Amino acid sequence: MKYAIIALAIPMLSSCSGNGKNNNNTTTTNNDTAQTNVDTTKSNDNQNNNESKNLLNTTETREDRQYNDLARLLAGLPAEEGSKYAKYHQTKAWQQYANTANNTWSGILTQKVPTMSKWSKEALKTQNDAKGTLFYPFSGPDFLHANTLFPGAEKIVMIGLEPIGNYPDMDKVANKSLNGYFNGLQRSLYTILKLSFFRTIAMAKDFTGKVTADIDGTLPVLMLFMSRTKHRVLYYEKVAVNEEGELIAASEATGRKVYYGTKLTYRHEDKPNEKKTLFYFAANLQNSPYSSRSGLVRKGLEDRSDFRKFLKSLDITTTYIKSASYLMHRETFSIIRNIILNQSKYFLQDDSGMALRYVDRSKWNLTFFGAYAGPIPLFRNRYQAALRKAYRSGSGNNVKPLPFGIGYQYRKGTSNLMLAEKK
Repeated sequence: MKYAIIALAIPMLSSCSGNGKNNNNTTTTNNDTAQTNVDTTKSNDNQNNNESKNLLNTTETREDRQYNDLARLLAGLPAEEGSKYAKYHQTKAWQQYANTANNTWSGILTQKVPTMSKWSKEALKTQNDAKGTLFYPFSGPDFLHANTLFPGAEKIVMIGLEPIGNYPDMDKVANKSLNGYFNGLQRSLYTILKLSFFRTIAMAKDFTGKVTADIDGTLPVLMLFMSRTKHRVLYYEKVAVNEEGELIAASEATGRKVYYGTKLTYRHEDKPNEKKTLFYFAANLQNSPYSSRSGLVRKGLEDRSDFRKFLKSLDITTTYIKSASYLMHRETFSIIRNIILNQSKYFLQDDSGMALRYVDRSKWNLTFFGAYAGPIPLFRNRYQAALRKAYRSGSGNNVKPLPFGIGYQYRKGTSNLMLAEKK
């Protein structure tokens, strides 16, 4: 089944489904590439790019405070002294937005996040101590849950269908409507903060310029999440995947059929010496091509050897899968499923990820958390009798409590997570 069919039929899905729009440097509507204009707001200093062709394995040394200043503006947090965006913090539009944002985040940061963090410190200690790379396919811009559960990850690679977006030009935004822009941001966050996942159909509007033209991708939300979780955004640039599957600067990419991505360097406010990197790509993870009624067409991993090579080059410590529309239950997603199983040392998923039948128990040690209440009615045909049996027959260390709700069954007591460790 094509993503388009899923997206039209399903009101609540993860970012694995969605529409694209031909905004000047995001996703094109006639092929599976993302066209880009190299960002002119950052410096042209690319000397680091010459040290290694593959930016995936380099440490970014450049820093520019404008990126953190923007992140605080987008997050509804006060401007720091000397911020180039301070004048926008003085506007009525931003002050109203900040007040709403503070109210929204208050409960999340004092209740939900601490509960998840405490659980992570106990249940995912081994995975966080291992640091390394967190792979989060079908993620959308969900930095919030990735960071909360895996704060030890040194590198995060996220993939969704939603476009990467342009670096916001706040002067241009202000000339149009700051109210409209901030309302668009607030709208885009509703379900991820309320239910723990993004709605695909909503993202098809929220992140493609259909609500407000200046929100044309996931970049603002990624920066916003970083700021709200007490991180400083140190540097931003656009990157690209070349034919060999290596990560290069966007300015070095040639041709139309190129995968472009977002690269954000950041650190926690309390850890000045621990730089981390996040990469976000808009890509079709299905084996075969994907097309939507909006006109978006993207080839699948069978045809895109460049992105397939990139994925296979990842040294994955842990893979995280949540609210993934049960797509990897299908044979049409066998390539990405096998990449995860072959390359991950650990993976954490809810039942919407890979079906239990694909996990060889002779190769993986499994621990189950929470309760298997079955899929929500929309996905009733993805019920797993084997998973139900695992929860019912599990005892001792095999089945453990889950003190929070997450995923489609987002209410506490109905959610499930399965942690796998390669033997």
